[in-house]
Amino acid sequence: MEKDAPNPSLKTIVATAQPRSRDRGVLTVTGGEEAGRLISLTEAQLTFGRSDDANIQFADVSLSRIHARLIRAGGNWIIADAGSTNGTFVNDERLTKPVALADGDRVQLGSSTLLRFSLVDDTEEQSLRQVYEAAMKDGLTGVSNRKHLEERLDAEVAYALRNQSELSLVMLDVDHFKRVNDTYGHPAGDAVLKFMASTLKQTLRTEDLLARYGGEEFCILVRGVDARTTTAVADRLRLWISQSPIQWETQQIWITSSAGVASLACCGDTPDKATLVSTADQRLYKAKHGGRNRVVGPGA
Repeated sequence: MEKDAPNPSLKTIVATAQPRSRDRGVLTVTGGEEAGRLISLTEAQLTFGRSDDANIQFADVSLSRIHARLIRAGGNWIIADAGSTNGTFVNDERLTKPVALADGDRVQLGSSTLLRFSLVDDTEEQSLRQVYEAAMKDGLTGVSNRKHLEERLDAEVAYALRNQSELSLVMLDVDHFKRVNDTYGHPAGDAVLKFMASTLKQTLRTEDLLARYGGEEFCILVRGVDARTTTAVADRLRLWISQSPIQWETQQIWITSSAGVASLACCGDTPDKATLVSTADQRLYKAKHGGRNRVVGPGA
């Protein structure tokens, strides 16, 4: 019996994998008050510092107002110190002139903010972002989670005390949330929490932090604003929420909220994070037991 002859029409095709184009620059914060933060380098010129005028801001008192500059030129990312007091370092060497960054370089701003420069493709950047968001974001609402809030509270309280600046905290709770779940079901309750997060987020400044503290409770960390002004803002939010029905399937769900507001100035001669949180929480409790759909701040 003859063996079948090789079929000349069948060819072995060797696919050569094309190398990925790693041309997107990112900085990952590896140490300091915002560890885990991912910074996409999407602009040709960027400034780093603690000033509101910096493109990339850090709440690190060791940084100068405008600390360092990063420029895209000739396909390279070039970093230069901007005359800072505490210096900019690349791979532990203090910069005395501009330097082109290479993949994997370590960058230090001031005494405690550490970053890693990476060249990535779209897929790798997305993966890095997903890791960061999983660690820092609430899975349901997309706002910061309690872990991230606690870390930012530590940093912001320390910064405010060092600089004798204002720092306020709003603790806000959905009234009768269990009733929503019992009446409409838990998916409707989830929709209410997403609505709360979206509504609150729309009204905040970029420097404010919104976090889900747990269950139906949210926190807003407000930098540079005193408690009385923050109380007025929280009351406008309360009113907006009470006048905005949530569409759920064929029904509308109406909700109200209560809030407690405190600032470091409310916390006695030795203000700290624990006192700030407990004061805001006590005022939230007072708002709930005073009839709900209200905000309690200082002097109330």
